[in-house]
Amino acid sequence: MVLLWIGPGDAETDLQKIRTGVAQSKEELGGLKKKIQEEKKRVKAIHKKESSVISQLNKLERNLSKKEKELKVLNRKLESVVKKVRKTNEELRLVNHAIKTHEVFLEKRLVALYKFGEAGMPQFFFSSNSYGEFLSSRHYLSLIISQDHQWVEDFRKRETVLGSYREQLKEDERELQALKEQTEKKRAEIRKDRLQKSRLLDSVRGEKRIHLAAIKELETASAQLQSLINRLEKEIRQKAKAEVFIPAGKGFGTFRGKLTFPVEGRILSTFGRNENPKFNTFTVQKGIEIEAEIGAEIRAVYDGRVLYADWFKGYGKILIIDHGEGYYTLSGHASALLKNVGEEVRGGEVVALVGDTGSLKGPCLYFEIRQRGKPLDPLEWLAHSRVR
Repeated sequence: MVLLWIGPGDAETDLQKIRTGVAQSKEELGGLKKKIQEEKKRVKAIHKKESSVISQLNKLERNLSKKEKELKVLNRKLESVVKKVRKTNEELRLVNHAIKTHEVFLEKRLVALYKFGEAGMPQFFFSSNSYGEFLSSRHYLSLIISQDHQWVEDFRKRETVLGSYREQLKEDERELQALKEQTEKKRAEIRKDRLQKSRLLDSVRGEKRIHLAAIKELETASAQLQSLINRLEKEIRQKAKAEVFIPAGKGFGTFRGKLTFPVEGRILSTFGRNENPKFNTFTVQKGIEIEAEIGAEIRAVYDGRVLYADWFKGYGKILIIDHGEGYYTLSGHASALLKNVGEEVRGGEVVALVGDTGSLKGPCLYFEIRQRGKPLDPLEWLAHSRVR
């Protein structure tokens, strides 16, 4: 039998190694848990994007539109207050100049009165040859003194006005500073929302799962749009014939292949089946997309009456025009709608401006032509001379 003796130092060393090993394991376990939590968060974020990417985009763009309108109001107020401050500064400068001029004049008058009081006053009174002449001299002297009093009073009034302008200027400058702060805050909010929108669109373009989820949501939005058009058409049919829009001339149906393009630009996608080569996916469109700069004019392709002018999920700001005989055109992704429901428009008239609301491809116009709710290929109706 062999006995192995372990000294106290060796035992402590082994214990220390065990403790170190346990500590490292705990640290590694903590790191692993952290990674698992981060992965769960990432997956949750992806699922959230997958389930509501178009809804998020719609919400973001509505908020952006609202904030941009608020920023325009703030900018107008800011411009107005800046003009007010400039005007107050100019009035302050003029009053200040008038006071200084008046001040120099009064100093000269005081010197003249002082000299007159020392030597001229006795001579003025005792040089009169008669009592009548004395009274006349006294009258003129009273007028001079009264005039001097008036000048002094005017001087005081101008000083009061100067003080008033200075106070007004302080108030204007405080208002100006407050507006500048509000404007910068609003700009910061808009920058944040635009960044969030950009990241959301990047995820749609870069991650297949999110891209597919967006397509699915857009299909739902398309079905909802079809329901809207069906409802609008039903409402038209229920109206009296006198109220239905009947265009002058030959009618929309005779202009197949002759309609002017609603906006100049490159065709991004066509009617029907479109392929995404990156993800090898297909979408079916009921209209076309025309690439154009933000703010480019969108024109009515034919005479008509506006049926709908508002936001619509998946399409941004849209305008639907009734052209009679059951024909309708739809313009989507607009940045601004320039016509209201019920307004009549003429062919070639500007009705909206190009934007990127609801668009997954950037600034463009989404354009549809329908007959009694049925989508038609716009390229068969538009004159090809405007295609790029």
